[in-house]
Amino acid sequence: MKKVLFSLLLFIFIFSCQKEEIQNEEETAAKTPVITKSLRAINNSYTEREIMEINLRWTAFITGYVLRHNSEAQHEVATLLQNGNRVIKLSDLLVEGSAFHFEFIGYIGDYLNITEGMQGNPNVDKTRPNPPPQGIDDGEAIPNNTTIAVGITIDYIPFFMDYILTENCIELYFPKSMVFAGQFSITSAGHSMTDKNLNDGIIRYYNEQLIDGEYFFTDNVIVNDRYIQNNDNIIIARPYRNTNTTIGGIDCNYTQYNDIVDFTDFLDY
Repeated sequence: MKKVLFSLLLFIFIFSCQKEEIQNEEETAAKTPVITKSLRAINNSYTEREIMEINLRWTAFITGYVLRHNSEAQHEVATLLQNGNRVIKLSDLLVEGSAFHFEFIGYIGDYLNITEGMQGNPNVDKTRPNPPPQGIDDGEAIPNNTTIAVGITIDYIPFFMDYILTENCIELYFPKSMVFAGQFSITSAGHSMTDKNLNDGIIRYYNEQLIDGEYFFTDNVIVNDRYIQNNDNIIIARPYRNTNTTIGGIDCNYTQYNDIVDFTDFLDY
């Protein structure tokens, strides 16, 4: 009888411990935020070429925002565009301590720090490049400073900066230079990464425009040869081949894009 009673008490004790352990696990899981994929999610189905094209559009778009709003950054770009120069290496512009670098980092945070129920900042934009930057952080989509586990956060900004500055050779092409005077608009686009001599672009207006019954600062455009002939202040982000030296240990021969003989042929003005 004592043995039976002892066995019964032991069973009750073990069951209670297991129940408490399961309950603790459920409470821990409830306290751990679940990262759900949204429109900004990284999609591993994109090819390397598509990832480059998407991130080029974002690079030009953020550049346009900076140059639309910051006079010190405008001065830095104007200095680099002296004597008829129309091309600026991104590594020459995104220099730590510069106004352009500071503003560029800030606006990346504004646009990429998108949480559930929010559209990103500023919400006065009718449009922005879509999808969001790809091929970053090994395919994981983690918003800036989002808690992915208790006490663990990941900053999204360095991943994008690493892609455009360390992993690739990217430059900005200004077909008609830049004129920072009056009520100027700015158009941004990226290389199509194909033999097509056009791509989707975004125009950023000086003042809000009535578009589809609402007021916005941006709208979609198609950037082609005719668009460049009829408009000023256009920014095109494109890769460039660097056969002499590497950037961050990365070879920029871009042999995977040998079907594109010369990146500079795209919308050459």
